[in-house]
Amino acid sequence: MSSLSMQRRDFLKISAAAAYTISGMPGFLARAAAQAGGDKTLVVIQLTGGNDGLNTLVPYTNGAYYAARPNIAIPKSDVLTLGQGLGMHPALKPLMGLWDAGQLAWMENVGYPNPNRSHFASMAIWHTADPTQASSEGWIGRISEQIGDPFCASNIGTATPLALIAQNYALPTIDSVDNFQVKLPAGVQDAFDAMLGSQRTGEAAYLEQATRSMLKHTSAVQANIGKYKAGTSYPDSKFAGQMKDIARLIASGTGQRVLYTSLGSFDTHAGQRSDQDKLLGEMAEALKAFYADMETQGLADNVVVMGFSEFGRRVAENASAGTDHGEGSVMFALGRGVKGGIHGDSPDLEHLNDGDVIYKQDFRGVYAEGLTRWLNLDARKILGGDFKGPGWLN
Repeated sequence: MSSLSMQRRDFLKISAAAAYTISGMPGFLARAAAQAGGDKTLVVIQLTGGNDGLNTLVPYTNGAYYAARPNIAIPKSDVLTLGQGLGMHPALKPLMGLWDAGQLAWMENVGYPNPNRSHFASMAIWHTADPTQASSEGWIGRISEQIGDPFCASNIGTATPLALIAQNYALPTIDSVDNFQVKLPAGVQDAFDAMLGSQRTGEAAYLEQATRSMLKHTSAVQANIGKYKAGTSYPDSKFAGQMKDIARLIASGTGQRVLYTSLGSFDTHAGQRSDQDKLLGEMAEALKAFYADMETQGLADNVVVMGFSEFGRRVAENASAGTDHGEGSVMFALGRGVKGGIHGDSPDLEHLNDGDVIYKQDFRGVYAEGLTRWLNLDARKILGGDFKGPGWLN
């Protein structure tokens, strides 16, 4: 295709292709910045597979816990005691500094109405914030629509989760921050440059202006990423690398409001202690490094981390020294903006729903607090209703 023969529709198609192939580039629309509610970032961590909440936040004073788990319960002597008869799994020791500083919060008995033990269905419910499973749009996708910016949030990983799907587009997934740049289809660079320099009116003029801003901002971001120097040493793990990429994006001024990543698998049907112990330790070490990095960068006041899993596990262990799919579980949050402590009651192990912890806190209430009190957005429009949170933010 020659530059001289390129028509308006070709310019629009190529510009759209450029925008589509950006790896997580931040928004370029001024109105998005005006509506974004400041420079705060919410980091969302998905613990895939169904993390066992009882062995994460351990009810170590409850005899029913030890009776139900003769082989996999965390010994009382190993528990990192917190209060309210609860304590953390020993692999979470790297987070004790945050706990002592009042910057780590645990939300107990979190779930949703009519719990579903299917990985696919339950994860879709958490991703869409719709227990009826009627929505095909993610809750973070709806954030981007409210802000008016398809690049206000990104996933750090290899596949875009449902949470980041909007009605008309999918928010970007970044497999490497070093690829955070515009990538035009092969053979169209000269034609694109020529058409970008042509005079435009109406819709095409708007797209031209937006594209110029996009290119300018991308170059600036690449330059800033190159200047980033980690404020601490990160562990040598995939998840720690993802958290470091998140730190790079935040410290480099990308302007993203939500950054999403995942760790797994927590589907511990057999040999739970070895698998969960390793994953929780990997998570804790990476989060400790990430938060230390944010402090060194002077950004700790602007970043909050929130973690969830699609469901908990059964109270009783199975015959394979593991646990099967359950219902109510725990969430966590950390950061200077967090109201540290345990939010909610210790799980009632004497009154279960078919062997599962009964949820008391709707997860949408936890989301709602993050949306309204941290991101300054209209949670009702995003979540489709009013949901009371546990008070996990200051």
